[in-house]
Amino acid sequence: MRLPRDAELPAHLVTLIRLQFLHGLLVVAVATGIWLPAPAVAHGWLSLVPLLVAIFLLLPSGLYLGAEVQRGEATLTPAVLLLWLLASATPFVPALIAALLMIVAVMLLFLMEKVAAIREHWPEAWLRGRRQHMQFQMVSLASVVFWLFSRDNQLLLNLGLGG
Repeated sequence: MRLPRDAELPAHLVTLIRLQFLHGLLVVAVATGIWLPAPAVAHGWLSLVPLLVAIFLLLPSGLYLGAEVQRGEATLTPAVLLLWLLASATPFVPALIAALLMIVAVMLLFLMEKVAAIREHWPEAWLRGRRQHMQFQMVSLASVVFWLFSRDNQLLLNLGLGG
């Protein structure tokens, strides 16, 4: 995996794509880190993963909605509003449900990025970087969900479900 080269992206997207990759590495680190400590210690880390992914969802969906409004279109507005609803709901639901909501939200963002309006407006290097970043997110979220369901972590599963 590699970052798009500076020459492949407009200057205003170079810093943004670097921040997204740094963010992706942070999500992977936190999602991996919950496997290391005891379940009672890892419970605090659980709330970080959906929050980090929610922050990630807000940025590109806002960028896409802003670009669409600038072009005078409104086809993605319902999808963006659904993404924002999912992202804002995660701090208020149990960890397992939050991780599952984020998986649905990341898949929705992936589908949004298949829409012709986005593919025509954004550079190919940006879309390629976004695909790689979403793979980071999905692997991390799948890791969290798998860890929550593992038999060795019943205490955390109960905590994750709010019990």
